Amino acid sequence: MNNSENTQEAAAKTKKQTEAQTEAHKAAASRVEQMYEYGYRKSNYGPDELVTDAHGNPISVMDAMLSADDAARAETHTPHLCFYSPRIPGNTGSAIRLCAVTGTILHLVEPLGFNLHDTKLRRAGLDYHDMAHVVLHPNFENLVESMPNSRIIAFTANATKLYTEIEYKPNDILLFGPEPGDIPDPMDVMAGPHVAEQVRLPMRPSLRSLNLTNCASIAVYEAWRQLGFTGGK
Repeated sequence: MNNSENTQEAAAKTKKQTEAQTEAHKAAASRVEQMYEYGYRKSNYGPDELVTDAHGNPISVMDAMLSADDAARAETHTPHLCFYSPRIPGNTGSAIRLCAVTGTILHLVEPLGFNLHDTKLRRAGLDYHDMAHVVLHPNFENLVESMPNSRIIAFTANATKLYTEIEYKPNDILLFGPEPGDIPDPMDVMAGPHVAEQVRLPMRPSLRSLNLTNCASIAVYEAWRQLGFTGGK
């Protein structure tokens, strides 16, 4: 093969690579347009930040949103799960996945430490967002008012009763406080007058805490176990 043929082959290879890159950029741009339909700002998302389900469809937490009224009327097989002012998006994303697989309704009480369009939130929840139900409350009072028939059980290290000593009911609310961060002390909520029970998870005394969603998973599955894993298999 002479130099001319080598040059032509290299040029053809470069052309194919350029065309492939162009098609990839077009596909990414199209996906950005789809994300924009979900209310995302285009400037915040590049091709490497798009999060999609198994079919290539953009994932949005908006798919999981449920009104407070609908949540109060919903028939559930597990207690409701509530995160008060969560700070880490990955934890809440994992909780969305937990709630999807157990049929649990997740309540998030503002202020949140992240945007609901956060990439880490959507990645942690994988493509389970449209299989879960999430309720957003502007404050704790709104949660209490919208769920008047529910018993609030607060999970806190300050409790003396173990989480296994409670008989759970489907309309209970399992309340978890925020991860450590620059926020006001949540004890006015975790130990407030609307809390019916305070419980804790046992740990070795030399260690500080478990991950938020790990704690929530233990609590949800214990409650679901007591209720016979209804709706599961």
